[in-house]
Amino acid sequence: MTHRSRGQATLELLAAVPVILAAALLAWQVAAACRAVIDAEEGVRRAALHATGPAGAVVTVTAEVPVPGPFGVRAAAAGAVRLP
Repeated sequence: MTHRSRGQATLELLAAVPVILAAALLAWQVAAACRAVIDAEEGVRRAALHATGPAGAVVTVTAEVPVPGPFGVRAAAAGAVRLP
């Protein structure tokens, strides 16, 4: 009986490369989306600090930030501020 498994590890590595690349791209996209959401929330906070209107009024502030990637997705956040 002869062993014909020479090169088996190379084939397994070649098969794993696309899976590893896809996992890395997915992780990058998730990280980019999380960062965009954080940036949108910070934008709402900044907008709330600069909101104007009559005293006691409730003003809605919003912010949108593009998510890096090929799909043109935007992260949006909104908040309500009661003016002093």
